[in-house]
Amino acid sequence: IVVLDPAAGDVTAATAQLAAGGELVDQVTACGSGTVLQVWRASAGQPAAIAVAAAVNPAVRSIEPNWIVRAAGDAPAIPEIPFTFDDYYYASHQWPSQRSSFARAWQLAQDFKLPANKVRVAVIDSGVDFDHPDLAGRLLDGINYFDRDILPADGFGHGTHVTGVIAAIANNSQGIAGGAPNVEIDPLKMLNDTAGSGSLTNLVQAICDAADRGADVINMSLEVPASISISLIQEMQAAADYAYGKGAVLVAAGGNSSGQQVLLPARLNNVIAVAALTVDNTRPSYGPIGTQLDIAAGGGDTINPVISTWPSSAISKCAGTGRQLYFDGSAYYCAEAGTSMAAPHVAAAAALLLSVQPDLSNSMVESILEETARDVGLPATQAGAGLLDAEAALRRVMRSSLDVRPALAGALVAPGAAPFTTTVAINSPSLAPMSVVGMMAPADWFEVVNVAGTAFTSTLTNGAPLYLTVAISPTNLVTGTYTSTVALTGTRSDLSKVEMGVPLFVTVADFNQALYLPAIVNDGSTQPSAPLVPYEWETPVDPVTYTLGSADWVTVTLPFVFPLTGQDSSAASYYSDAVLYADGFVAFPRAAGGTVADPSTNQCLPLFEAPTQAIFGWWADLDPSLGDGEVSTFQPTTDKFVIQYKDVSSGAGVSEPYSVTFQIVLYANGNIRLNYQDVPPRVAQSLWELTPEVTVGVQANNGLFHNQVSCVTLTDGFGLPPESNQSILFERGDIY
Repeated sequence: IVVLDPAAGDVTAATAQLAAGGELVDQVTACGSGTVLQVWRASAGQPAAIAVAAAVNPAVRSIEPNWIVRAAGDAPAIPEIPFTFDDYYYASHQWPSQRSSFARAWQLAQDFKLPANKVRVAVIDSGVDFDHPDLAGRLLDGINYFDRDILPADGFGHGTHVTGVIAAIANNSQGIAGGAPNVEIDPLKMLNDTAGSGSLTNLVQAICDAADRGADVINMSLEVPASISISLIQEMQAAADYAYGKGAVLVAAGGNSSGQQVLLPARLNNVIAVAALTVDNTRPSYGPIGTQLDIAAGGGDTINPVISTWPSSAISKCAGTGRQLYFDGSAYYCAEAGTSMAAPHVAAAAALLLSVQPDLSNSMVESILEETARDVGLPATQAGAGLLDAEAALRRVMRSSLDVRPALAGALVAPGAAPFTTTVAINSPSLAPMSVVGMMAPADWFEVVNVAGTAFTSTLTNGAPLYLTVAISPTNLVTGTYTSTVALTGTRSDLSKVEMGVPLFVTVADFNQALYLPAIVNDGSTQPSAPLVPYEWETPVDPVTYTLGSADWVTVTLPFVFPLTGQDSSAASYYSDAVLYADGFVAFPRAAGGTVADPSTNQCLPLFEAPTQAIFGWWADLDPSLGDGEVSTFQPTTDKFVIQYKDVSSGAGVSEPYSVTFQIVLYANGNIRLNYQDVPPRVAQSLWELTPEVTVGVQANNGLFHNQVSCVTLTDGFGLPPESNQSILFERGDIY
């Protein structure tokens, strides 16, 4: 917004000058004052022109952001915008989907407008409930091998359960959310309604039929006795090879053999054998052990089973140890455990990849799923390549692009201003490697301090960004605007190219007006961004101070029961105590948790080991016992509790020492605010290394929900650390 004062200068002339740097979007004359309020959109690379107009024309009273007016009580967004589900049981029960990051995979597809091609998934099982509302519009007629003249209706339940994990409609205000949004299910019923059993000949036929009917993915949550003859195994293998040869991705449950061998059909070649994991990423007692296992997903146990759709005709079959029947008002759902429940999560992820990139071969799909799986600390004989990660798999097939934060490097300064630095991060949303070449035109007013010469070449992937720290020296510059550009050229694996420029500028102007330049430029990024909340700082009231040394911690009693939760308050965990760590984070006890093995070494979220629920204000190697550091708590109002780190020094082993002053504010309603009064600047030590190394974010419910603002380590880079005089607000629903 540009505020023009007709009494101080020529508004028409000022408008003409401003037009050199942008487009006039709106204009109003304020009643009561006569001033003119104009909304300008800065042209790419021309924000400095608007600043110059402000500096030389007396009619320009001020420039500041076009602030967004919100309904009372609405909080501004935070750096990571959550993907929300309104499905009744999602937040409270669908832990396998949460553990495998399906929400973030869907968010990627939405944010980058990825292709959404229809994918056919054949489910060889006990049929499906054609009347279940959570599966409406996603079911083909299929085949009933017991009576081909009727639909393959499910009177046993197992097939409907498996189908829901893959295809249940998301955000329809009921039930659950399946993992693959763009699927059509071909139900092939070869298991009967009485005991959920069927003949091997029908299984062989179903595999062949699935392939002939155009299945892109075939799910087999089935077990075949290990005692069958070699000749029958060969027949099964021939059917699997036939389907594989026609391009299908075959997925099978590893079998519930209780520590014994992997069962058929998972043992077959060209079939992805899926192991099951508990909510704590351990092998359940029923899980198989064997070298044939390829990957793992949530299969649950009797305490935390897997919920999915269930037919109304089989209510009585959702019974027994570990099974739980649910009714959401319009349909039934059942929670049960097994490798049968793990396999369809992998099938859903395969379908998600093929929806985005239909030309992927089945071998490529398997390789991507296994290469991007997360290590959970189990041997390959129990978990294969590791835990399925749908987000990472989708990033692997995404097209590489350049994402630059911030989009513009520079400032508006007064004559004689001191030199300053600014750091730019160059990232890609894709895990596919891209070669990047950067070219810089030399100038005497700036220098990229971590690059030797005027060019660089490197490889870029998501989570391994490049950094440029630019030193700008305006001290001896005369009034005017100085500009340059770092020209970036990325070359993808298919040799296609993407180009982007990083504008560098400094405007030296003799001015008295109130100017706010950074907010009027927002070009250059390929990813959605969100504004930060206004900076706040809580004034200490009767603080309690704690003596903490390196890696120390102390348990404190909270003045209210704090709900650490995600998007659904029913999934909240309530805490009356918190553990304050010297290394800049607050953890919350959990019966199945444990002590933090190495609190001085920050990691990226989500964490699979303690602290599995914590608030990371500035997780780094800190030592309050060095210098004048102080950690304290206080309660400024009845609904707030503040943990304050004041002048806390970095640990003795940090190569670039610094100190930090920040606050972690807990609200009684579950919101969290992080306030940063004084933190070190971001400085690139090389193209690939940024300091300080720090993690900022929140993790809840044993790591199922999280929101990470930034994570910078020696090997990973996500986001940029906060700056001084900045606040970040997490509402309860922002942790997802």
